[in-house]
Amino acid sequence: MRSLLCAFVIQAAGPARADDKAATIGATIAVQGASRDRPACAACHGVDGAGQPDVGIPRLAGLHASYIADQLGYFASGKRRNPIMSPYAEALTPDQRRAVADYFAGLPIPAPVDAVSAPPAQLERGRALFQRGDAQTKLIACTQCHGPNGVGVGSFTPRLAGQSGPYIADQLHRWRDGDPRDPRGSYMQAIAARLSSDDIEALAAYAASLDPKPGGSQRSADR
Repeated sequence: MRSLLCAFVIQAAGPARADDKAATIGATIAVQGASRDRPACAACHGVDGAGQPDVGIPRLAGLHASYIADQLGYFASGKRRNPIMSPYAEALTPDQRRAVADYFAGLPIPAPVDAVSAPPAQLERGRALFQRGDAQTKLIACTQCHGPNGVGVGSFTPRLAGQSGPYIADQLHRWRDGDPRDPRGSYMQAIAARLSSDDIEALAAYAASLDPKPGGSQRSADR
């Protein structure tokens, strides 16, 4: 059954890749796992790469392959620490990590499954911070790096639109508390230091409410 599922996912993953062997390796690790004693990536992030928004497991589908591969490399090297991801990434070779990154990056961006539940006032505060920043705290707008619709800029910044709100909030809290997270984290530490806990929750809620697909906009809470 797992072999049939893997074969289906390879066919459904999107446009054909030049390196079919690498694509097969990436899909196999993502859906079946790298070994019998290691769970598949899909166990947490889903076969469709949608993650589990309600418990803060991030969506991987639609993120840039280089970004995913870099983060897996940081987990593997210890530059970024996580009790679940670190040992998993360590067990993969660089080629396997890249194959998994290519697999998830090539998946279609899944449609959001839940309507926005954040209060309108919180979403409005998040929108103001995201789009305009805050002159009083000298916070720059998130749009300057992540784009006006939060879809990111290539491999430079990740797509925030439609990402798990609890995950975004957790990362911002970590940066504000002094955890660099990864070698690129010093900039985000400086950004998060200008945010209150309420503003972190507002920003996370607003980013999660954005349509993750290119050209999308904020999703309606009544939808």
